[in-house]
Amino acid sequence: MFQLASEWKQIINEYRFNEKASIPAIEPKINFTSNIIGIFATSPSSPSNWYSAGDFLQIYQVGFGTAGYAQGEFLRVTLNRYQVHRFNKLPSDENKYLISFIPKFYLKDIDLKVWEYIGNQGASLDSLEASIKAVHQRVISETASIKALLMKLQQTP
Repeated sequence: MFQLASEWKQIINEYRFNEKASIPAIEPKINFTSNIIGIFATSPSSPSNWYSAGDFLQIYQVGFGTAGYAQGEFLRVTLNRYQVHRFNKLPSDENKYLISFIPKFYLKDIDLKVWEYIGNQGASLDSLEASIKAVHQRVISETASIKALLMKLQQTP
């Protein structure tokens, strides 16, 4: 499912460096629409035994609170490791969300790459849930029909 390069679109390719203070969060104003993303973070100046690159957040617009945005899912990003993540649920507002990557405070530089999967994603949890509800409603309806038919058969001499 993920092996075709043509089914991935690189959205973020950003390098940040700050020797004297923590690197600020990377928060591009880009709307993501796929619930599958690829992530790669590296820190060229870090020792090879360091593990954590930072925290990755899914953020979407909400109609409550003063900020207008709420955190969706949270993901820890590992240094020097390609990661694929499938968000469990997308917000219903046209399936758009933003991301925020917060590098670890001890990193002096970070190179972040993020891809969005644009290929066929298959069934989502939302579509599976809707499908199950539709089957459940059909079973209830057919059960009622069968009961009505049995009642008629029992009343017939």
